[in-house]
Amino acid sequence: MPRKRKLLAQLSALQNTSSIPQINAVEQLNTTPGADPSPKSSKYFVIEKKNSPQLQEDFFNQPCVSLAKSFLGQILVRKLPDGRELWGRIVETEAYLGGEDEASHSKGGKQTQRNAAMFMKPGTLYVYQIYGIYFCMNVSSQGK
Repeated sequence: MPRKRKLLAQLSALQNTSSIPQINAVEQLNTTPGADPSPKSSKYFVIEKKNSPQLQEDFFNQPCVSLAKSFLGQILVRKLPDGRELWGRIVETEAYLGGEDEASHSKGGKQTQRNAAMFMKPGTLYVYQIYGIYFCMNVSSQGK
């Protein structure tokens, strides 16, 4: 654990002393008082559809390879308790073939507290941290 903390401290120090200016990727388009403060655009993507339909359970109820392809480009929205929304586009996916895939969290069909979401209904997701630094999201698909 101390090694991780040291690495994080070094990364933080590097970011703070970098000569590269920090980029605020999200721009606030509507600055009218009392208006919705949710970000509406980013330097990295544009929201084409303001009233896109919410993905339903049947979207996720498909084989993992086709789900991974269909999921690309979709936008996830997290509504915060204060009314703000965080938006992010899915730009990368991977597909793991469940119990028989050695790289899958559900390898061997063994359910643990960490991977329980992979055994739940299609569309169940969970976020986990890797290498003590990065956050990843898994989504369950069709099948056992």
